[in-house]
Amino acid sequence: MPEVVITCDWTMMSNHHGKEFLGFGTTTPAYILPEGVYKRLFFPDMPVDENGFPRQAPYGMRKIEASLMDAGFDARIVHPSHLDRYMPGQAKLLLISGHDYFGLNPPSSTFGGVMKKETLNCVNFKRMLTQPAVVEARKRGLKIIAGGPCAWQLAPATRFKLPWIQEFVDSFGGIDSVVEGEADLFVKDIVGKALRDEFLPPHIVLGAKEAPKVEQISSIRFPSVNGLVEIGRGCCRGCSFCSVTTRPTRWYPLDKIEEELKVNAKINVRKGILHSDDVLFYGSPNIMPHEEKLIPLLQLAKRYYQQVGWSHVAIATLMTKPKILSKCAEVLIDDKQDWWGVEVGVETGSPRMITAAMPGKVAPFKASQWPELVVQAAGLMNDNHVFPACTFIVGLPQETEDDVQRTIDLIDDLWEFKAILVPMFFVPLGHLQSKDWFRRDRLSPLQQELLKRALTHGLRQSKRMLNDFFDWEGHNTKLVRGAFRGFIGFIELLAGMHGLTSEPTRPGRPIVDPTRTPDRLPVPTIPVRE
Repeated sequence: MPEVVITCDWTMMSNHHGKEFLGFGTTTPAYILPEGVYKRLFFPDMPVDENGFPRQAPYGMRKIEASLMDAGFDARIVHPSHLDRYMPGQAKLLLISGHDYFGLNPPSSTFGGVMKKETLNCVNFKRMLTQPAVVEARKRGLKIIAGGPCAWQLAPATRFKLPWIQEFVDSFGGIDSVVEGEADLFVKDIVGKALRDEFLPPHIVLGAKEAPKVEQISSIRFPSVNGLVEIGRGCCRGCSFCSVTTRPTRWYPLDKIEEELKVNAKINVRKGILHSDDVLFYGSPNIMPHEEKLIPLLQLAKRYYQQVGWSHVAIATLMTKPKILSKCAEVLIDDKQDWWGVEVGVETGSPRMITAAMPGKVAPFKASQWPELVVQAAGLMNDNHVFPACTFIVGLPQETEDDVQRTIDLIDDLWEFKAILVPMFFVPLGHLQSKDWFRRDRLSPLQQELLKRALTHGLRQSKRMLNDFFDWEGHNTKLVRGAFRGFIGFIELLAGMHGLTSEPTRPGRPIVDPTRTPDRLPVPTIPVRE
């Protein structure tokens, strides 16, 4: 039984009905509906074995678990409902992780900020750490180390700015150490110190120099949530608001990726996600897609998964070599899969903001081409059975009313495309971490209009895409689909009652272009590099 226990809250320890995108539902405000409703919709319980070890666990936690096990530590991931089996008593160290501890990251900060309520992930994180077993173990000497993508939320600087976080930390006895960055190597050192009762630095930030090389990254030993496997780390586009761009770009070789695909396939996981900050970049040393690297990767994934999704892709990458997407579709689309999803960072409709905050995002094109690039990429994706979730940032530093209007215009242009538009308040990360959060009380009337327009679009397209999204067969599928149809209807009713809907003032771009033929992609109206 492990002396090092790794865990997270219940909203993360779920496979979200096998649909990773539904995890976004855990960033919504709590208590509007009974909690049991949210749980059934967005984070059903993850099955566990007789030891309380989850059948699947978040991928980043699996990496830390594997790193510690490879180093000889007695460490395992434990479901948050089964922590009482190991504490107080057996476990000497608790490692906690999360995507958004206190609802400060996007999109939680947007949804929670607008409604002035704590989000589901925040409520569940607090509940996890204040369980009687954890509090009692802490009194008896249990050490706690926090990490993960949102570790900055527990850093001293954040606690100073937001005293309510410090009050919460004090309520269960405190955090011994907070680790930011890629901890594959460092975790072995700090866990060793903790078990030897040595001094633990209260806050560590691991930068590019501490980032592990590919051969130093352990392969997961046990299945990951929704079959997600990493194909690489880092991004070279350099957006100022993103922390990923501070890390070096590294790509896993196919044999390393296959090793993890096998781990998931072993328990009959047949739907999975390839994860990097731009899947189309796989194997490339720059911003140009390499077809000879990408296609074998997709073919490998399809040998183990019936359905394959992508975590992220960039608009400019899609349009640099647009014909590659149809070749990807030839590999992925078959009698087992008729669409795939991906997250796309649109961020703004303003060329000026592209130049100010993210000039590398549009390379090798010009910032002035950005709105047209986005619209063409949306058409390209829909033509090839890709349904994207497109994120927008509200309240970027230096944003003007004209910038907001241009983003609204872009949303109107995307009105008929199958996509989900996700507006997010600016959060100070990456090179902009010294800036302040954008909050609800700063919303201008035009920014409010942007949020309304995105919400209306999301409700409309969610109803259109519901049958595609829940594409498996069975009685349970009908129940889940019906539940979500009811939930969308409820949100639509609330939005209408409170005047939160907004329709375009002009027609959007047509889905069907008469110049297209079924076997030919649309010819871009802007220069592209082949």
